[in-house]
Amino acid sequence: MRFPESVDLARVPEGLWWTVMLICLHSQWPLLRPCRVKLPVSLRPGEAECWSRLMDAEVATLEAYRGTSDFERTIEIIEDGPPLNYSPTSAAIAGVSRCATAFSGGKDSLVQTGLLTELTPNPVLVATKSPMPPLEDHITPRRRYILDEVQRRRDVTLIEVESDYRGNFDHGFAQELGYRISVNELTDTFLYTASLLAAGVALGATHLFLASEANLHNNIELYGRVVQHSQCMYSGVTLWALNALLRPFGVSYSSLISPLERRQVQTLLLSRYADLCDLQFSCWSVKGDESACSRCLKCLTVSSSILAFGGRPSRIGVNLVSLLNEFRDWRPKTLDQLKQLTFPKDINFGQLDAVIAYEMRGISLRRMAMTIACDEPGRLLTFRAWKALLAYRGLRRRAIARNPAEPPGYRRGFLKFVDSLLSEKVGAIFDQHFPPAEESDYGDLISRSESLLNWIIEPLAANQFRVS
Repeated sequence: MRFPESVDLARVPEGLWWTVMLICLHSQWPLLRPCRVKLPVSLRPGEAECWSRLMDAEVATLEAYRGTSDFERTIEIIEDGPPLNYSPTSAAIAGVSRCATAFSGGKDSLVQTGLLTELTPNPVLVATKSPMPPLEDHITPRRRYILDEVQRRRDVTLIEVESDYRGNFDHGFAQELGYRISVNELTDTFLYTASLLAAGVALGATHLFLASEANLHNNIELYGRVVQHSQCMYSGVTLWALNALLRPFGVSYSSLISPLERRQVQTLLLSRYADLCDLQFSCWSVKGDESACSRCLKCLTVSSSILAFGGRPSRIGVNLVSLLNEFRDWRPKTLDQLKQLTFPKDINFGQLDAVIAYEMRGISLRRMAMTIACDEPGRLLTFRAWKALLAYRGLRRRAIARNPAEPPGYRRGFLKFVDSLLSEKVGAIFDQHFPPAEESDYGDLISRSESLLNWIIEPLAANQFRVS
């Protein structure tokens, strides 16, 4: 990890550096098990067991998706050295409440940036540049433009951390072991968290945020264990467990948007933070000078939301003609198909289908044609454009036949998992834009999350997290 000269790393306590290391590296060990991890230091009482339980939770999710219940703990952490110093950071001692967020340019981090600049002075945005060949999303001109432009439009301090971390993995390794995930889907967020933690603390920020939507907190009970979304690096349980581990340093860690579904995040960006919405950079499949690939499901998801709101996807670089021709055979899952899904990740994709279908139902063929014509007036005279409109006619018919229900309200109960510095304020903003869902609709989810979290952090003798 390489930091710019403006970041005084001497302000990061030595004990916190070991936490940075453990955050960044621990997610590899479930893939390497059985293994022994020998630390040349001693952690505070109970911390090694807390990390072990966090990995136990990750292993339970990994194995459940693989179709096994092999949950035996085979990762051993050995402490062999002097005890670390866990004193609070100087900013925490001084009572500083500066905020910092991980920043990528996606809709989630843009909304979190909007919230922080609305509610707090000069927040820190920490972007991590870590290319992962053959992907080019971290090195495109579009990304550089966004990082420069967000500083011009908002009162922020932007820090870019460079790392070779993502470029050093065989990302198919997990799939070779039979897991339904690539290595970076287990490790990326922990790298971004590590960068955020070090840079944020160095700049005096004690309230840290990583944008994680409500759908990433979903879980089920299977084989007697709580099984999370396969990308559990984003899950609320993981974020809140790390928050407990960071508490001795006077640092808090959570997500401001954890109560919001992905469509609500997009709506908030398009409405309340419209001055930032054209900076959205959500597609990881971009190449060269592209701003969006116009070929992936993420491009379809974002475009349908923008169109449903009355906007033009071309503002973020999506080519509607290419997108519609690419997805001409797309079909939303039926209600019967949804009922057959078991795992949170699969259910989320099924629910995403329903949201796209709901949005397409309100976007007429005429409106689609007018949007294409506005982007490039002569485009409607081309054969590809007519093919795209014909494809959309079929897409919309299938969406209407799916008859999707209106998407649910936001999970107001999840505000209790947001940093208390801002939870009440962001709750008031969410109330202005969205109706709350019935808490009975997600009460079991909160109960499972609370139970798993309390088991993970129990060895720290920390105050248990209770949701009343």
